Order: sequence, then C-alpha cells, then structure tokens
Amino acid sequence: MIAYTSQLPHVLACAYVMSPCCPQHNGFSAGSYRDVSRVARINETLWTELFLDNADALTEELDILIDNITRISAAVKQRDADTLRDLLRQGRLIKERLGE
Repeated sequence: MIAYTSQLPHVLACAYVMSPCCPQHNGFSAGSYRDVSRVARINETLWTELFLDNADALTEELDILIDNITRISAAVKQRDADTLRDLLRQGRLIKERLGE
C-alpha cells in the first residue's frame, strides 16, 4: 500500500516535471499543475532508498500505471472518443465510489 499511496505519486510527480514543457509552464498552469508536481520536491537520496527497499511492490504499481496511461494514450492517438470516454468514466466512477 505504501508503493501505491506514497511512492507512486512521487514517481509520477518527478516524471511529470521532467517534461521539456515544464520550464515553460508559467502563465499556463494553475491548480492541476501544483497538485501533480508538488511532491517532485524530493530528497532523492532518501527516496532512492525507499523505492529500492520496496522495489517489488513499486514496480507492480508502476506497471499498472504504465498500462493505464498506455491505454489512454492509444485512445487519444487513435482519436477513439468512445474508448477514451469509457476510460475517463472508469476513473471518475472509482473516485466517486470512494467518496473522496
């Protein structure tokens, strides 16, 4: 559960800000950028140790995330509105079901 609730968001934030677009985000970003990128301010020495100590669980969660992103990417590339809508709906319904 630590891999999912703590480590994966740190990986996601770091990967997100590594985009070549990141240095140019000023004036275009607001809450979403802040929400996703906040935990990229990371102590890389500490988190390297934490990631490697939990490598099996973290890589399992990374594989799931990569699969989900790949499915969304494929739908966007194919301009498949029905599949994309279904994938986005799945995410929304899961979040709503959790009541958070």
